[in-house]
Amino acid sequence: MGIEEDLEIGRGLLALFIPYIQHLIDEGLARKTVKSHGYHLKMLGGEIIERLNQDDEDNRQLSPRQLILHYVDEGGGPLLSFLDPNIKAELAQHMAYDATCRKLLKFVTPQST
Repeated sequence: MGIEEDLEIGRGLLALFIPYIQHLIDEGLARKTVKSHGYHLKMLGGEIIERLNQDDEDNRQLSPRQLILHYVDEGGGPLLSFLDPNIKAELAQHMAYDATCRKLLKFVTPQST
């Protein structure tokens, strides 16, 4: 936690992540798969808060859902600052993280019928 406001943002993100994890469980995904998605969500939340503390201070005004829509797109989540994409194992981890972010984006984005 960087500052006290981070706790509130983290709680807001968690409030969105929990129904998503429940959705994955309801889909019948394996426990290990659900756990992996949870780990990736933890990385996403940490990266969002890191960016807010570094250079995106103005985005603190956004709701947790708006933060996800701001940082996640069809390509995946924001580049993880602590991974080196030039290292094959870390690139694979980032690709799995991106897949989780794309699935989360679909979950939080209303589908038009």
